[in-house]
Amino acid sequence: MSEAAESGEKRHRVLVPVRERALRVGDLIVIDGHRTRRQALAERLQAGGYRLQHTPHFLMAERAKEPRRLLVHFFARQELDADLGACFLEELRPAGWLTTPADLAQLFAGVIGSCSPRDPALAWRRYGENTLQRYRLLLQSAQPQELPRPVSPIAVFSSLYRRVVALIGRERVTAAGTLLDAGCSFGFLPLLLAEASPELREIVGLDLLPDAFLVARQLAAERGWPQVRFVQADLRVAGELAPLGRFDTVVALHVLEHFSPEEGEQVLNNLLAATRRLLVIAVPYEEQPEPVYGHQRVFSPATLEALGKRCLERWGGPGGRYWCEECAGGLLVVERSQDEAEAASAAATPSGATVET
Repeated sequence: MSEAAESGEKRHRVLVPVRERALRVGDLIVIDGHRTRRQALAERLQAGGYRLQHTPHFLMAERAKEPRRLLVHFFARQELDADLGACFLEELRPAGWLTTPADLAQLFAGVIGSCSPRDPALAWRRYGENTLQRYRLLLQSAQPQELPRPVSPIAVFSSLYRRVVALIGRERVTAAGTLLDAGCSFGFLPLLLAEASPELREIVGLDLLPDAFLVARQLAAERGWPQVRFVQADLRVAGELAPLGRFDTVVALHVLEHFSPEEGEQVLNNLLAATRRLLVIAVPYEEQPEPVYGHQRVFSPATLEALGKRCLERWGGPGGRYWCEECAGGLLVVERSQDEAEAASAAATPSGATVET
């Protein structure tokens, strides 16, 4: 099977076999359909016995015999960024193609990888650079952007990143030395902070899944940012965080909702132990946990307020404070007093001394 496509600087017509635009991920074959003749491709699939569903960005094809499921997408290269997830939820979930975090991971791997099946790393590099540039432009804009519908993940996290940068700026003397991004996922915040807050002498991104931040690690090395590094660790396990020492600022953005209440308390204790001065926690406000994102609990302004009180109680010293804000959901900022921060600093293990990165 082949399909006519436009390519090259002069956009001349060339024939590109569909198999060279396809990537199998598990039981799903994903095909890069950008610049194909959509109607002709749909007719060929129907002739092959497939039942079709169309959306603005996808053509879903199913039949009884192998290959059973094909997904054709029509994203241009410059559209490969973190907002793909919003398209998946908006267009594929109603059709039953997206119900679990495993489905979401499969779709990301298939759509991004199909744009360069022979070198998926190249496609992921493009995804990382596109997303970083989107974040950079939003952070440089004068005002926070109103969240579009469907909600853009990039718009959500750019609002959170903007607030983190502002909080670091407010705390330049005491809290701008070192920062831990706990649950960093793809690692975009550490990269953005290396640009926006050059006074930070150490920025560590931490996540359970190291494959997520491979591109960010490469981009940091290429840009000459030795202050940025990435670490694999489990936030639930104190022994995996303790070797990192304490950080002036610790941020956990849309992390706690991924844990059960019991596990969340373990994570909170470990975050508090890692914080020398400022802890920033962001959570979405949902009526029900979002299963596609692996959410296990919901938060409200009242539960976030209670969380802030527990943080101060567990730190135990006088003079600390906390406050809650509305920022793409809820934002909790917990701050030690100056005396407490100095005492924590004196007791801290030097960060980064023994952890493999």
